[in-house]
Amino acid sequence: MVGADVRYISEMLKRGLIFSPCLELGVGLEGANNRDLVTSSGITYFGTDIVPGEVVDFVIDLENPIDTIRNILGNSAPLGSILALNVLEHTFDPINILDKLFALLRTGGTCVIITPAVWPLHDFPIDCWRILPTFYEEYARRRGHSLVSESLSFVGYGSVDQFAAEDGSRAFPPPSAKSSLHRQFSRAVHKGLNTFGRSMFFPSHIAVGCVIQRGVQTPACKES
Repeated sequence: MVGADVRYISEMLKRGLIFSPCLELGVGLEGANNRDLVTSSGITYFGTDIVPGEVVDFVIDLENPIDTIRNILGNSAPLGSILALNVLEHTFDPINILDKLFALLRTGGTCVIITPAVWPLHDFPIDCWRILPTFYEEYARRRGHSLVSESLSFVGYGSVDQFAAEDGSRAFPPPSAKSSLHRQFSRAVHKGLNTFGRSMFFPSHIAVGCVIQRGVQTPACKES
């Protein structure tokens, strides 16, 4: 978890999109978590991972059957919110995992998700996927959930909708905050020197963040 992730969670808390009780995934292996941030907003917090850890309240393998997971959570479920931050790329079947997460939420509960779209390989324990914004829109539509439109962001850069190619299609943020002329000059230099960087029209680290609300449509949500 990086600083931009924490700022994203802080913003979702300010917008009232994280509810109690809140379960955060993957807090055991590397120790980074949002316990203090979430509890400071008066929200009951639980941490989970596939291994025990200092802030792991429930040891859960999300590949297990949903009834097994519910039994482990006991009276803590159904949940108000789940934080799935930089987790889904480490799963073999992210759609199956998402389905189980939403099965643990109460109606109107939220799943706050961050996943890399462009990122170096980080096998810990495995690294399988890079997920793009349209996936979350399509997942919400197919499952009858609602994607909170203003939450769909390139984390640390801004709303996904503010970045577009010349033809109006979506695009990644530009590789730097410098001018368009500077970027064109840089690409020309890379092309002339035949370096790898000549084809990189975006930063090397980009993550997608979104909030999906279970089973409801609200004015703040993107219509499907």
